[in-house]
Amino acid sequence: METQVSVVFMGNFTYPRGMADAKRIQHFIDYLVHESITPKVLLLRQGGVQVSRDTCDGSHKGVYYKTIGYDIKLNLFLPFTLFKYLVDGLQALRSWKSNDKKNILYCYGGLTLENILFVLFARMSGYLVVLDIVEDNTFIKEKLHLLGKLKWLSGELLEKHITRFADGVVVISSYLQRLYQKELGTSLPICLIPICARCQERSDKKPRSEQLKFVYSGSFAKKDGVELLIEAFEQVHKENGNCVLMLTGVGSNLPEYQARIAGNPAIRYLGYLDDAEFQQFLQQADVLCITRTGSTYANAGFPFKLGEYLATGNPVVVSDVGDVSYYLQNMKDAIIVKADDLTDVKKAMEFCLRNPEEAAKIGLNGQSKCREYFDPSANGRKLLELLQRI
Repeated sequence: METQVSVVFMGNFTYPRGMADAKRIQHFIDYLVHESITPKVLLLRQGGVQVSRDTCDGSHKGVYYKTIGYDIKLNLFLPFTLFKYLVDGLQALRSWKSNDKKNILYCYGGLTLENILFVLFARMSGYLVVLDIVEDNTFIKEKLHLLGKLKWLSGELLEKHITRFADGVVVISSYLQRLYQKELGTSLPICLIPICARCQERSDKKPRSEQLKFVYSGSFAKKDGVELLIEAFEQVHKENGNCVLMLTGVGSNLPEYQARIAGNPAIRYLGYLDDAEFQQFLQQADVLCITRTGSTYANAGFPFKLGEYLATGNPVVVSDVGDVSYYLQNMKDAIIVKADDLTDVKKAMEFCLRNPEEAAKIGLNGQSKCREYFDPSANGRKLLELLQRI
């Protein structure tokens, strides 16, 4: 008989109205609920977003979530709010522990100063700890505020002692799998679980747009290569016309592009879209673009958006970073371009403009690969097997 498990997902991300990190966790939660396991979610400040008191706790799809630290600010009350943050987290972990099941704390994003005391308390209380590693922050190039720098520096230090804090590790890419296998050997089980995306069938053939719609959605971080995408589009539009670039998402680097976007009527920024609007937006696109940089940081992870893009059945232009070429074949399942190569991105966009039927076939092939490799149920099964094994 398989061991029954009780799972608490913990992390600093926005939930339930969240982006890639929240969706990764939600796919895992959906699978566990299907397997008659009802997890809980402990949110650490919700990514630093100041949420109101009446929305910091609640239930989403039948799963309870609690936010702690939502009131932390750099003011005179900081000592009090930090103390309350610690007490609230410890009380939640203690009250959620099940006496007749295997208790697991699933820690998204690895170890940091922000969560280490909760991890220590959980282990002392009888929880097993699983770390979900989705990036190698050693190579991060983003501008971080003071608390952000402390968080990542603490993570780098703590992960040198990972065997003292964790019982299992989940990674999103083969780069991270090799990295942790080298560091940990066989001392901890390491499970590779890539991105997840659920394909939706289209009831009829989508009519061709009057203007080809290239789409980017994301965080506008340096690794995302948005500047390269905009530059390539500007050249394509100038030479060919009959196309638009549509952008959505949020990020601290967005102001760097706003003047450029505002100065070109063929580039449109739609802001942040909720899940229902976002899915409809992706379906109505003609070509979806992920032009990541070739940095080590970008290669260590795996583009979350790739799964959502492929799931639509629309053609995808994607940089050859990380595991992209392991799962997809160029000009068959996706249009794969060299990272940081403006000419390659421009050629890919021109191909889609001039060969819409061939591009459409590539999109449908990519959707098939999405079902094969990124199916939420298959990846959820991998997670459950790990949780039962440790």
